[in-house]
Amino acid sequence: MLELQKDLCGNAQRKAGLIINKAASIGMDITGYGCAGENSSNGNVYLWLEDYQFSLYIDLSGDDQINACWSNPNDGEEEFIFDISSNTLEDLIQWANELEVISEHEEA
Repeated sequence: MLELQKDLCGNAQRKAGLIINKAASIGMDITGYGCAGENSSNGNVYLWLEDYQFSLYIDLSGDDQINACWSNPNDGEEEFIFDISSNTLEDLIQWANELEVISEHEEA
C-alpha cells in the first residue's frame, strides 16, 4: 500500500501528487508497497515503490521537473536521470537493470 508521509507541507503534498500522477501515467504500478514523502536531508519530494529499482523525485529547484534516482545497494552511490519526461517506464527499468548488473560485477 502506498503511504503518504503525514507531516508534508502543502507544496510537498502537491509535488508528491505530481510524482504519483506521473508514475501512474507512465504505467508504474502504484498499488504495491511504497511511500511518498520529503527527504529530511535534502528536501527532495520522492516516490519510492518496492517493485522498482529506482525512485522518482522533484528537487528543491523551484520547478516541478520529475527525475529518477537509482541507489547502489552495495555502496549507496546514486545515479540519476534528470527530467524523465522523455523516458518510458521500459527505459527507466532498463536503465536501473543495467546499473544493477554493473554494480554486481564491481562487487564480485
